[in-house]
This record gives sequence, C-alpha cells and structure tokens, in this order.
Amino acid sequence: MLILLVGISCGLLLWLSLRKANRLTFELIQEKVYSIAASTAPRVDGDLVESLKSPDQEGTPEYNLIRDKIRAVRDANSTGALPVRFIYIIRPLEDGTWEYVVDAQEEGDERSYLGDVVEFEKEIEKPSLDQPSVDDHYAQDSFGIWLSAFAPVLNSGGEPVALVGVDIVAQRIQTMLRQLLIGDLVAMLSALLLASALAAWISGKITKPLTELRDFVREIGRGNFGSRIEVKSNDEFGELATSINQMVEGLEERESLKGALVHYVRSQAADSKVTESEISETTERKITALVAELCGFRQLSSKLGSERVFALLNEYFSTMIDVVLRHGGSLEKSSDESFIAIFGSNGDDLHQERHAVEAALEMQNALAKLLNEWNVQTNKPVFLEVGIHSGNAQVQHTGMQDQLEYDSVHAVVDSAAEIVAIGKEKGNRLTLSDLTAENLHHTFPLEAVEEEDFDFVLFRLTMPKPQLR
Repeated sequence: MLILLVGISCGLLLWLSLRKANRLTFELIQEKVYSIAASTAPRVDGDLVESLKSPDQEGTPEYNLIRDKIRAVRDANSTGALPVRFIYIIRPLEDGTWEYVVDAQEEGDERSYLGDVVEFEKEIEKPSLDQPSVDDHYAQDSFGIWLSAFAPVLNSGGEPVALVGVDIVAQRIQTMLRQLLIGDLVAMLSALLLASALAAWISGKITKPLTELRDFVREIGRGNFGSRIEVKSNDEFGELATSINQMVEGLEERESLKGALVHYVRSQAADSKVTESEISETTERKITALVAELCGFRQLSSKLGSERVFALLNEYFSTMIDVVLRHGGSLEKSSDESFIAIFGSNGDDLHQERHAVEAALEMQNALAKLLNEWNVQTNKPVFLEVGIHSGNAQVQHTGMQDQLEYDSVHAVVDSAAEIVAIGKEKGNRLTLSDLTAENLHHTFPLEAVEEEDFDFVLFRLTMPKPQLR
C-alpha cells in the first residue's frame, strides 16, 4: 500500500511538472520566434520587396540583397536547442491567395521561388498583413514540427507590403519531453516492483529532482528569468534541466532584441485611437530624450562578414539596453547605428536628467570595453555620439494606463537628434541642452558650446577615459 501511494504521488507530481514544463517550453519558443521575426522585418527594405513582381527577377541584385540579409539572420540563429530552419518573405495577392517573394533557403526541394503559391490548410491560418503574429499551436508536416511567426515589412510610406516569416524547429524539444515522459514512466513502474526497502530510495530519487524542477518552473512563471536550474545528473532530468536553461537563455536573447519590438509597439500605441469617453484628461509631463549614434560602425561592416556583424550588433544592443533600463529609461527606437531612449516616460522622475547623463557615461564606457573584447582594428575611431534634451510631452490619462502623445515625444527626440549632429561637428561626444543641464552644473563638469543657429544653449561634458580590464 505504501509503495502504491508513493507510486501514485510520484506519477501525479511527474504529470504536473511535465505539463507545466511543456507549456513553458511552448511559450519560450513563441517568444524566441516572435522576437526574431519582429526584429528582422524592420531590416528589410519594403520598397525593394515591392519591386520584385515577376519570377524572372529572381537572382537580380535586389533579390539577392534581401535574400542575403534574411539568410544572415537564419544562419545566426541556426544552432542551439531551438534552431531557425526557414526564413522567407510572403505577400497577399488580390484574389486572396499568398505568394512567396524571397526565400533564404539554398537551392533544393525545400526552397520556394518568387511567385510560388503559399499553401494554407485552413483560411484561419493566413496571417494578418498589418501586425506581427505567432502561431498558438505547433504545426507538423513531412519536414518536422514547427512554430511560425510573422512580422510586417513596411515600405518608405509606412504601409505594410509583405510579411517576414520565421519557422523554428521544435521537434528536438518535443522528442526530449516525450523521451523524458517515457523514461520516467518506466522508472516509476520498475520502482513499484522493487522491495519495500528500496521504495524510499527510489521515491526520493524521483521526487527530489521533480520538486526542484517544479520550484524552478514556478520561479520562471513569476518572471525570474535570470535564475538557472542546477544540472546535477546526465539522465533525462538533467537533459530537461539543460533544455529549460537553454530556453531561458533564449528568452533573455529576446530581451536583447527588444529595441525593434519596442519601436513597433510604441508606434502602434501612438497610432491607436482612444475614444473621448476613455480619456479622462490630458496633462504635460517632463521627459528627457537620449539619442546615441554609433559612429564609425560602417567601417566595421566593411571589414567583417555579415554573421560576425550580426553577432556583434546583438551584443552591443543587449549591453546598451541593459544600461538604459538600469538607469530607469525605456527604449524608444533602435537601428543599426543609433537608438533612442526616453527617461521619465513611466512617471514623474525628478532626477531623469542625471539618470540620462549617467546612462550616457556608462554606455560610452561599455562600448570601449566591447571594442577591446572584440579586438577589431579600425583606421578611424568607433565611438558613441550622444545628445540629450529635456522637454514636455502630452500625456493622455485613460482608464487603464497613461499614454504619451507621439508627436510631442517626437519633438523632444528631434531636438536631441539635432544636438547629436552639432556634437559630431564639434567633436563633443556628449552634448546637453540647457533644459537638461540647468540642474546638473554642480553634478557634472559642463562647458558651454558656441552655437548661434540652435534654439537652445548647449553644453558639452568631457567623458572620462574608460578603465578597461
């Protein structure tokens, strides 16, 4: 009876833990494939995609340019527990069907060509052209088990013209979970046949790793993505722990690519319509915009291959985003050479100017350390040119949340971008407007900048030489 009770308890705990782990696995795969699609779409030139209309344009320089760009993304994400297998661009036709435009796949049976029809089993499977999406269930075919995500490609007018599709291979994770389940069931049934003297030892051996796995899954469910489960064995539990650790690392990778996602989400939020009944009032809030341009990056691109450049960009943006978030800022937009951060957007921050300047100083120091670690020799220096400006933005107070009005934020950001241009001409590295610097003269060594054609008085801050270790 005791052995039966232990067996039932272990079986129930095994089922609950594996069920939670399977759901977490699916959500982590969704996060990764979604982030890859959403971060790849802004890198694709929508005007070039629109120009590809005939199958005889396949192999043209325009086609190859788009193909090589999405192929670099595929190759950079083709390893690990969740490799990307296919990246492609599709678009809808007037008759309701969809066609392939560009496929990153090499020549072979698995490649789709310009003009090939996209086959959907059901009408509901067709993605939306206006917004990014990710499948809510696995798809299975003769090539394996997949999870797909789509993100719109915009032309120069800001209109969606096609979708970037990303297919990630989920078969390995499914196989490992299935093997784990079978192995655990066999172990449990074998334990029930052993003598009572071995029952306690067997139940303890099974229960302990399951308990640790359950507690770890709960921590992940609470949002603690920085933790890792300790791998103590090489059995199925150890494999599952290793796989979950890898998936959590994939989630952190998604966080490092949030620049492209935040740009899309903020744009959508700014463009969304709010009815008069939903707006309780509109007030002003002071914000501080930081624009940082990575100068000298083009020479890195010309010296390194596309895969290395993509990897370095991932590390660069991940580091800079961490710095901004650590100082209370939020990412507004990112591109290959610059990004924009906003301080004070989530509520009144009395020290937002100081936080922005401290973030800029740490970003410059972090870039110097990265360049030292990369060990890339260049003819011209690679550095961050930073401009900071403070101003008022309109805030709409709705029933659920506060929303910054896009045009007022854009005006502050434009001024910061002009400050960057002036700083580059004068070799400042870090330039502030008087609206930002008015409360910082006793905190940082500021020096006035002579510039008569600008609306604000400017100050430069000489950045200390980074201490490399």
